[in-house]
Amino acid sequence: MKNKEQTQKKMLAIIAIITLIIIGIVSNCGCVEKSENTIKVSGAYSLYPMMVVWAQEYQKLHPDIKIDVTSGGAGKGMADALAGSVDLGMVSRDVTPAEAGQGIIAVAVVKDAVLATINTANPVLDKILENGLTKQQLREIFINYSIPTWGQLVNDTTNTDPIKAFSRSDPCGAAETWAKYLGDYTQDDFPAIEEITKVKGDDSMSKSIAGDPLGIGYSNVNYIYSNTTNRPKEGIIVIPLDLNENGTIDPEENFYENRDDVVNAEINDILPSPPARLVYLVTLNDFTGITKDFVAWILGDGQQYTFSNGYGPVPSDILDDQLQIVEG
Repeated sequence: MKNKEQTQKKMLAIIAIITLIIIGIVSNCGCVEKSENTIKVSGAYSLYPMMVVWAQEYQKLHPDIKIDVTSGGAGKGMADALAGSVDLGMVSRDVTPAEAGQGIIAVAVVKDAVLATINTANPVLDKILENGLTKQQLREIFINYSIPTWGQLVNDTTNTDPIKAFSRSDPCGAAETWAKYLGDYTQDDFPAIEEITKVKGDDSMSKSIAGDPLGIGYSNVNYIYSNTTNRPKEGIIVIPLDLNENGTIDPEENFYENRDDVVNAEINDILPSPPARLVYLVTLNDFTGITKDFVAWILGDGQQYTFSNGYGPVPSDILDDQLQIVEG
């Protein structure tokens, strides 16, 4: 009898060990089954504020569904989607052929933009606001770093203040979009030099510029402008782009004081793409179940919330195409 009890105990111990091993393997591979009524979303800082609003509004209509939204950058959103650890990844750049080849499906859900910013106490602020900066000038700052002082930038020989450029350390759509605007570049082309400080995330970028009178950086629109005033946040001002390169900011190029004006410039293609761009939700293989219903709602009734939250809606000429992608 005693031997039988010992044998049973050994068997139970072996079963327990095997069970723990299986649980560990499943957890480590990211294959833990997600709750049937939960949609997990992660990724781009640029889309995060809008996704939070969509989640809140959708849950009012469907209180039985829970939507978990976390930021972390477009790189994280893509990585999580590829791993199958989230239902939706927020990605603020185009999907690469390699990602598509791994089964990533993307739909555009808003239009957004990346803008260059400086501190409101910048020593040559008045000249920059009057004349703007060209793509070439910005390229010399962020890519080549061949214009080291603010005086050299605006042809003022009396000013020797150094330009302190800020870029992003995390893989993100904002950096990819800004690099693409400057030329045939990617985020990897921003040089790793002492004069260019790398920061993680839009919040860190905005705080860095607001805290440094000699700083220059770039951010997504909704991390530049206040949600309450629609004006740039304290200490930050947007650099107007001299789009026609005539050395002055013409009335049609002057739309940066108010977030609504910036969004209208995106919608009407006054602000070119890039630095304006589409922002995407991605999933692995297919949109299915409650995730599919949620994304279809975003492309339908959800579009009414875009403008008031600082985004342009999906352009009407591609909206039907996005819905067809969701439907599969």
